[in-house]
Amino acid sequence: MQPESAAPTAAVPAPLRGGIDLRALAALFGLTLRQHARGRRLLILIVLFALPSAVAILARATDEQASTAKLSFGLLFTLIPHALVPLAALLYASGMIQDEVEEQTLTYLLIRPLPRWAIYLVKLVATWLVTAALAAVFTFVTYVVVFWGQDDFWGKAMPDQAARMAGLLALALTAYCSIFSLLSLFARRSLVVGVAYIIVFEGVLANIDFVVRRFTVMYYFRVLCARWLGVEFREWSIDLAKAPEAGECVWTLLVTAVIAAALAATVFAAREFRVKTPEGS
Repeated sequence: MQPESAAPTAAVPAPLRGGIDLRALAALFGLTLRQHARGRRLLILIVLFALPSAVAILARATDEQASTAKLSFGLLFTLIPHALVPLAALLYASGMIQDEVEEQTLTYLLIRPLPRWAIYLVKLVATWLVTAALAAVFTFVTYVVVFWGQDDFWGKAMPDQAARMAGLLALALTAYCSIFSLLSLFARRSLVVGVAYIIVFEGVLANIDFVVRRFTVMYYFRVLCARWLGVEFREWSIDLAKAPEAGECVWTLLVTAVIAAALAATVFAAREFRVKTPEGS
């Protein structure tokens, strides 16, 4: 008597047996980049990030003696890091998952043979990359406009200080993107809550010489600007003798980003999302 043949089993893709499918993650990463690179959101941010350069050009065109120090403080160290960078992080990070829900594409992501936490983290990294690249490009452009014709234009402002500034903004964006993407999983009106956070925490509290400002991203960004770029502004009210060292600032921002990202990935992996249907159910 011949032995019964074993019941047929569905073939399991090798990546599921041995780990995560890196090709699928790479495809998701590229898809997220393409999603961020199209639409009105990018156009709006390009216009906003071009404003500092436009202001600098107008100022220098109307006043040949326009103070480089004032333009630098107002545009490079105030408008870009205090308003444009956190706003870019908010617009992209808060829509990272919500856009998928609104466009009814989240289901297609969740049925892929990938862990939910990996899907979330890949989309977060792609979001950070887009915002960091956007900030870096327009930071360099603004540096060129502000310092053009100055004795220290080449060698100090460009490319050294501009590159360091772009790196500091990218570091701040790791925290901003993680915080705002986490916020979007809990707050229905994440844009409103995020704008309030930017104004109250990163705007008001970061300017008050009190212990609470150590809970803001902007405080550590300013300390790093003072230590790595050699810029100190009276308006910041920072005493470097009492401020944390550069290494501590970097680790604080990175740990904040990792904790927020890990918490958000855990929530995303456990939550059931109600996806809209054409019937509106």
